[in-house]
Amino acid sequence: MKNVIITGGTGFIGKRLAESLRSELGKRARVLAIGSGDVDLTDRNATFSWFARTAADMDCDHLFHLAAVYKAGGWPVEHPATQFFSNTSINVNVLWAWTRFFPKAKLTSALSYCMYPPHDGAHPETELWGTEPEAYLYSYAMTKKALLVGQRACAQEYGSRCTSLVLPTVYGPGGGFEEDSHVMGALIGKFVRAKRLQAPSVEVWGSGSQQREFVFVDDAVNGFIAAAERSEELVQNLGTGSTHSVREIAETIKRVSGYTGQIQYNPDRFVGVSKRSLDSTLIRSSLGWEPRTSLLSGIDQSARWLTDQLDGGHAVDATLARSSSSPATPKHRR
Repeated sequence: MKNVIITGGTGFIGKRLAESLRSELGKRARVLAIGSGDVDLTDRNATFSWFARTAADMDCDHLFHLAAVYKAGGWPVEHPATQFFSNTSINVNVLWAWTRFFPKAKLTSALSYCMYPPHDGAHPETELWGTEPEAYLYSYAMTKKALLVGQRACAQEYGSRCTSLVLPTVYGPGGGFEEDSHVMGALIGKFVRAKRLQAPSVEVWGSGSQQREFVFVDDAVNGFIAAAERSEELVQNLGTGSTHSVREIAETIKRVSGYTGQIQYNPDRFVGVSKRSLDSTLIRSSLGWEPRTSLLSGIDQSARWLTDQLDGGHAVDATLARSSSSPATPKHRR
């Protein structure tokens, strides 16, 4: 790996990936981590123009495609068309630009486990085909499926090299800790803020019985690098092999953060499916990838990072002050 482009490079995972690659590859390589301030990937002309200028200046051998428009909580239910148009445009434009300007580069993309059908078992990669995703995430899930189809088509017609990783919920320092973030980040933010404000209670959405799979951001980054360098599979689950209930997560965060108030579960709030997990057999056998960070360590690192940010008066303090009753605008992770 010598010259790398990362779409979504200013987002949570992309920023961490760029840092890791720069550290690992050193001065001998170039790592371009681009966001929406660099190029609007929903605009075909802008995307092609950026890729053409970049191709004239460097010979990219790896392209990581992480760019997407998405927001957690109930936002996907209210904005299915926004997700469809934005993400379809991003994916089509990036695939066209990749095959046109950097045909020899390998592409490694990020997919979501919301692509799988709603059931409580661990999902093998074979379930990506001939199944339907859950209704409330249908639009976003289908744009991710279309990305996978597009990669397979490019490999078949042009001989393009590509692979994808299906991610569970990724969390860690630098992630989203607003109340409308994914469950892990949202809960860490709630408990850290509640301790600072000496709030008497913290509301947790749902009964606490719903189960999710989580991967620490540094482990996800290691998986992306391993897949880019060594994977010959079209798609693999980056699964940890275990799920945790929201009740377990909440109790752990409460203990780690030092919060002493009460937890109030609200079963009337939106929680999504009852359980989501990935079958990680393929990635463990083909790449030998294993998560290195325990749940306790990951939560501790995340809570400490957020506390340090708030104690230092960084901008995240204003972000966390936003109420869940005033939903934020969608994040364009480009």
